[in-house]
Amino acid sequence: MKKDDHFSEEQLNAFVDGELDPEEKSRLYNRAAKSPELDRRLCQQRKLKELVDHAYKNVPQPAKPKNTPLSKGGLLTRAVAAVALVVMGLTGGMLAHDYLDDDRATATPVARVSNYLLHVTSGEPEQMLAALEQAQTLLESAQDGEARQVEIVANEQGLNLLRQDVTPYARQISALQDQDVIFYACSRTIERLRATGVDVTLVPETNTEYTALDRVVTRMQAGWVYEKI
Repeated sequence: MKKDDHFSEEQLNAFVDGELDPEEKSRLYNRAAKSPELDRRLCQQRKLKELVDHAYKNVPQPAKPKNTPLSKGGLLTRAVAAVALVVMGLTGGMLAHDYLDDDRATATPVARVSNYLLHVTSGEPEQMLAALEQAQTLLESAQDGEARQVEIVANEQGLNLLRQDVTPYARQISALQDQDVIFYACSRTIERLRATGVDVTLVPETNTEYTALDRVVTRMQAGWVYEKI
């Protein structure tokens, strides 16, 4: 069936989050009633949100996040990975392999890639610092020949990490950016703050193109290791 292109994924996300205005919500409802494909996409978005929320609520946070090592076997990593697998129909093998095995003597091994997304939701200084220290540790622990990427996405109270007039860690952020760490500020959190009259000014080179949920889902689909701070 041909995909219904009348509504973007961003609009569907906003609908699921209850952020569409009544007129646009009514228009989407009417269209979904006539389009099985659009109805399927809406159901998929609802399921994804519910599963991600469920993973967040039911996985206990470590008592000392600064000393908690990041690993693919972490409870939260496995829980959110399961969300992406269930919704998108990915297989475990797609997230597990690091090398391409080849018995031929002339074969060249594929460079190992370990990518990490750190998700900051807390505005507590020690939690924000923990995320920055974890990012630095990940960069320094990369093995020879390993292409490692690290990104940090912040939303809710965690946006304070990237607010220029609030963050106590502008220098550390700049140092990580010099090492190609990318920082994302949730566009939806920014909109909500500005709607209440808050002047949101971010540290330089902060990416504001995505919501936190969009970035988490996209990176999980690509096989990145995920950790929520």
